[in-house]
Parts: sequence; C-alpha cells; structure tokens
Amino acid sequence: MPPLLTPHELLLKTPEPHSQISVHNLQTTLPLARDAWGRPSKPQPLLISCTLSLRCPFSSTSASDNLTNATIHYGILSKAILEACQEFRELCEDEVMPVPMHIKALVCYLQFYLTGCDTLPRIPSYVALPTNQNSTSASKGGKEGKPREPLVPCSMLNVFSLEVLLPKASLVGSGISLKGDFVYEEGHHGPSAYSMVLKLHELRVSAIIGVNGNERKAKQIVVCSVEMERWDRMVDAYNELEEIVVKSIEESTFQTLEALCAHLAHRIITYFLLPHYPLPSSPLAHSHQLTPSQSHPLPHSHLDTSHHPHQTTQPQIAHPLSQSLTHATWNYQRIRLSLSKPTAVTFADAPSVSILLDSDPSTSQEVKELWQKREGGRREEVIVPFPLEGRLDEWIERCEGLGSGE
Repeated sequence: MPPLLTPHELLLKTPEPHSQISVHNLQTTLPLARDAWGRPSKPQPLLISCTLSLRCPFSSTSASDNLTNATIHYGILSKAILEACQEFRELCEDEVMPVPMHIKALVCYLQFYLTGCDTLPRIPSYVALPTNQNSTSASKGGKEGKPREPLVPCSMLNVFSLEVLLPKASLVGSGISLKGDFVYEEGHHGPSAYSMVLKLHELRVSAIIGVNGNERKAKQIVVCSVEMERWDRMVDAYNELEEIVVKSIEESTFQTLEALCAHLAHRIITYFLLPHYPLPSSPLAHSHQLTPSQSHPLPHSHLDTSHHPHQTTQPQIAHPLSQSLTHATWNYQRIRLSLSKPTAVTFADAPSVSILLDSDPSTSQEVKELWQKREGGRREEVIVPFPLEGRLDEWIERCEGLGSGE
C-alpha cells in the first residue's frame, strides 16, 4: 500500500510539472456524505476538480494540432468523471449490500475508475474493475461485463489531483472539501504515495477579538479555514469538527488571532482527534514501540482500515488494544488553521494569521502536554456530542468535573 503523506511531503517527491490538464468545478449531484445539519444520504451538489500532471510533454499534440495519445481530451475526462460518479452511486445503492456514500470513498473511487489502480487494500491494483451492465460506460463497452480500460494509464502520470467540494455542507462556511493527490513513479503499478486533506472553507463566526477598546465592546466576524492533513477517516466527521471550531470561536474573548489560533488547534487535538487515538498508558505500549519498518495498519471503528502509518524517524506510540493485536505505529493528523478579521483594517481586505500543528506528541512540547493531560484523566474517552446543545466550554467543564470525581 502507498504511504499517506502530508501535501508538503508529497510535493518533495514530485518533479516540477511541465504539462497539465485540468477540469475545474465539474458539477453533479449525489446523496453523498452528510448535509450541513449532519443528515446522511441527502442529495446535495458536488463540485469536482481534477488535474493531471503528465510524465511526458504533449509535444506531438502541440505540433500536429490534433489529439494524440500524448494527452487526454478534457471533454472525455469530464464525461468519465460523471460516469464514475454514477457508477459509484449504483455500487453504493446495491440492493443486496448498500453502503454509505462517504466523501473519501468517492475520491478514492474516482482515482481508481480513471487510472485502474487503487490505494486501498480491498481491491488488488492489478484487477480491472468490471463495468456495471446498466451504466453508460457498460453500454459503450460492447460485450456485457467486459472490463473497462482505464482512461488515464498510470504510466502517463506524475501526479493526479482530485478534489470534491460540497458547497452546501457547511452551516456557516463556503463549503467542505476533500482533496487527494496521488504520485506515480516509474516502475510502480499504481500510486507510490498519496495525500488526503479535509478542509472546512471560510467559516464566518462572530466573536470578541482584538486589543483595541472598540473591539472589546462588540463582536466582529472572524473567518476561519481548517485543513486536516493525513486525513485517514473513512467516516464523514466534518460536522463534528465544524461544531467544535465554531463554538470555540464564538465563546472566546482573545485579544490576538495568534492566541485564538493556538486555542483552536488545542481544542481540535483534545476533543476531535485524541478520542480516536490509542491511549499510551499501558506498560505494554511503552515496551513495544516500533520503528516505521515494523509498522502495520491498525483497525479502528472510526477510522478507515486502509490508513497508513505516518513514517518518521522517531518511534511512535503503539496501541495496546489487546494481547492479540499487532502493535502498530499511528498515523497522526496535522492541523493547518488560518484566521482573518475582514473589518479590522479599513483599507485592507483583512489581516490574517495561520498555524500548523502536528498531533504527534513527539513533535512539540505543547502537544505532548495535551497527550499527558489526556492520559492522566478519564480512561474512557468522552466525545463531544453532535449536535451539542448549549455551550462547549460548559460541556467541557462538566466532563472535567466528572473526570476528577467531583
């Protein structure tokens, strides 16, 4: 399986692009993931963007001014993406075994449909997916059940980028997106590495923020974007993430955006990520820390079982689920936050700050302290309910009181 990396790590593995083909914001509709209120399987609009970075220049097409096999027709690419979405829907709505339409599953399926190579262990990368006999692609294929040839062979590609944007999936923002970037190297059948980034776009929240006297008297709009790198959850958890971010902003009264940024990052790690990470309290966990070469995938009820351990040079914390499970390194997600105040500077669009924080406790002292605080608290993890009625800070205070035995 290819490793799951951050976008920066992936960029370092790729050559500078010289020939690219892109389709931006291709529109369709699917009952995908969850809507802004967290309701599953509700039809909603999708905007799909795709960029192919070719391994070889399309010089023959440029010279002849005719389509050759050195390029991909963007019209055919667009139709193939829409056909893949329809086939994905038909597979998920199977009468015998229907499955939820998760946004990550769609991104992975689009990559698989177009290239014929998969990132997940469930489907061997050398097996061509048969076309659905009722789909458009099957009717064009001739014989029923004939395997479909991939539109974009992996040998043509250096990088394949796919983004699915749900513009109506946020209550206070401009949308939710998941972007997958896949790298292909010569000699590899399928992606050699990939990245997944979940993003909450431009959440607009009112809050008391600022050092000036007038800013302490009235709330102003704070625009917040959140990116979760190394996103390996198959379930659609963006509603819960948005709830934590929005309530944390609107309940705060910081003077600086920098302090608010750090506060949000700590809240996300403590109440969104840590409840789904292994608790490093067992002596067994400390005595069996593994290096990346010894790592194996770790199943988890809230995580995609196909996630890949984050490979670093330092040993990671093993998960002491039971004596029978293989101890494994963990794939720690990384948080990128950006905050801005559009009304703060009259003759500028907005002042803004950003922060990047890894949830791996070995990367910084502040994150290590969050882990230690969690380990010293309640053993059973408490997850913020969605939807949460009332204030988040009051809910946290009640939980901390229960944890201390008050």
